[in-house]
Amino acid sequence: MGIMFLGLQMLNIYQNPIPATAVNQDTDTTAHEIYAEDRRLKQISHETTAYDKEHTSFSGYLYHQYAWVTKSYDEEERAGSCHARFDEQNRLLYALGYSPNILNNSNNYCEENIYERDDDEHTCRYIYYKANSAPYQDGYCIAYRYMFEASDFQFDEEGRLLRGLSYRRDVGSDPNGYSEELFFSRGYQAEYDGEQLMEELQYTDFWGSNETGVWEHRFYQYDERGRCILAVVTTEEEILLSCYEYHEDTSQVEAYTYQVTDNWEFTCEDGSTYYLRPDWGKPAVQKVAADGSVEQELFYGKAMDLGQQHYLMPEEVEDTLTDHMYLVKPGDCLWKIAYQQYGHGAYYDLIYRMNREVIGRDRELLLPGVRLYIPEVGNAQDTIVRD
Repeated sequence: MGIMFLGLQMLNIYQNPIPATAVNQDTDTTAHEIYAEDRRLKQISHETTAYDKEHTSFSGYLYHQYAWVTKSYDEEERAGSCHARFDEQNRLLYALGYSPNILNNSNNYCEENIYERDDDEHTCRYIYYKANSAPYQDGYCIAYRYMFEASDFQFDEEGRLLRGLSYRRDVGSDPNGYSEELFFSRGYQAEYDGEQLMEELQYTDFWGSNETGVWEHRFYQYDERGRCILAVVTTEEEILLSCYEYHEDTSQVEAYTYQVTDNWEFTCEDGSTYYLRPDWGKPAVQKVAADGSVEQELFYGKAMDLGQQHYLMPEEVEDTLTDHMYLVKPGDCLWKIAYQQYGHGAYYDLIYRMNREVIGRDRELLLPGVRLYIPEVGNAQDTIVRD
């Protein structure tokens, strides 16, 4: 889950990388010597640092941003947590956080983090709730609880992230200032060849704005010992290539970083080719398979593999996220619903107050198919913090 191959933490290869044709570093001609003579490349940095010859594994920079999903907490961290649950692998399943005076001040809110893990399917759904509280009756409070973010992650059998899609509230007109729907926020996908990470793509929407989102694409090449010798990073601002030369005798590695200034191609061992275009309106990437078919095409404002700006969460996914909603059925009344949800029909008035705009003036008239919000109800005992 690390962000770089061990021993190269000081290398700034994730802020700027990119490729050319595969170069065998066992020959007399080094990759740097070839790239330095390429007029389409402009060298912008050269760094030398030590590396651990016994540990040269590389797990990618974009991947590291999702390490929290599978983080395993040690005994001290678990013992120091309250309102949290963990699974047998010490991964987080549930966490509740709130300010101490949430029951007395409606300006405070609590946060819930829920992880629904399925190790057989190698998936994890992450759900993030927010809730504001307000006094109700008899010392009780109600929580205006609503889902703020939902993410689905797919892993391989080794536990490495292959795909992630996140949806969040956008700016809107609901009582909390957000949209009623969940909008596409971030997507990630990765491709592996055995143990080696070959390619990463991340697309991020400009949440809360009308601008087009941004994407970042990275691909990597390795030598016969599995050491990363080339990293190429394309963003909507520039295309950068970093090549690495390892020196066994001194346990040092040299990193040369170049900016791609003109159209450039890189052919992989499987016969596929990356076409890099820094001046195509904005930087662009096209990957063409050995048979000539286009596998991938990325350019400004477009990341077809992951979604596009302001896509709503698919209905078949959103329908599985109840978000404390109740779907009215034929024959339902508020008293019956309150009894089902709270064990006491007297709470029918609370449900009506929370859904007055949906129900209308006649609380006796409930239309089948209407979705009602069912708030949380609790007292101070529910929020005792363990010392």
